[in-house]
Amino acid sequence: MLIDSHCHINSLSREEKERLFEQDLTGYRFIDSTIDMETTHNSLSMAQWYPYIATAIGFHPFSCEQFNDGVIDEYQDIIDANKKIIAVGEIGLDYKAVTPLQKQEEIFRKFVELAYRNNLPIIIHNRFDQKLIYADGVPYIFTIINEMVSSYANIMFHCFSYDRRFLDMVVEKGGYASFSLNILRGNPRTIESLKHCPIDNLLLETDSPYMKIKDQLSTPMDITRVYDFAAFVRGVKRDELADAVCNNAQKLFKFQ
Repeated sequence: MLIDSHCHINSLSREEKERLFEQDLTGYRFIDSTIDMETTHNSLSMAQWYPYIATAIGFHPFSCEQFNDGVIDEYQDIIDANKKIIAVGEIGLDYKAVTPLQKQEEIFRKFVELAYRNNLPIIIHNRFDQKLIYADGVPYIFTIINEMVSSYANIMFHCFSYDRRFLDMVVEKGGYASFSLNILRGNPRTIESLKHCPIDNLLLETDSPYMKIKDQLSTPMDITRVYDFAAFVRGVKRDELADAVCNNAQKLFKFQ
């Protein structure tokens, strides 16, 4: 089975969804991550019909302008009413967001608390300017998480594009690094991390449709390209890699 640990089927157009669902999706599993309330409802509607879709409910930093005091209560109600929710995410920080970083952090903390209150894993979005946010040699996102949890065993860092030092910090606490279609760009830093990520901490994703391929929107079916390239980089057979990633995904998300 090929697991796409992070995509946004909920954000595809109706035509794009129809093209996806017309294909034979036997042997695939998609973790459909949401970015706000609207996409959360879209994803849950699809998950009711398609067994290969599981929903992670999130609130992207770009959505923080929509946040109000009732949002967490609404998300809690959604969790209580839907058994197919397998994670909280994507949530996190983004230096390109309109919302000031301090406010992003406040919202991020609330969603981390929501996840742990409901015993759900977390999918983290983290885009930062290293020159501005590194403090005492530790990425800012870690200073927040480390105040709240002692282990990263229930945490996945999606669209992993960081250096070995960042990877080591994730792995040291048992977290997961999920590499996306961006590995096809061949950034040496990302490729080095992909090559050296312990197999027990490795996940793969498309981040479709937001992750573009040569300026063109991607689809969740591009996950085959991710597995093929990752297997090539790591020098293993694709089936062997797929089995390991599937085991990791089942361990983290606890789906059957």
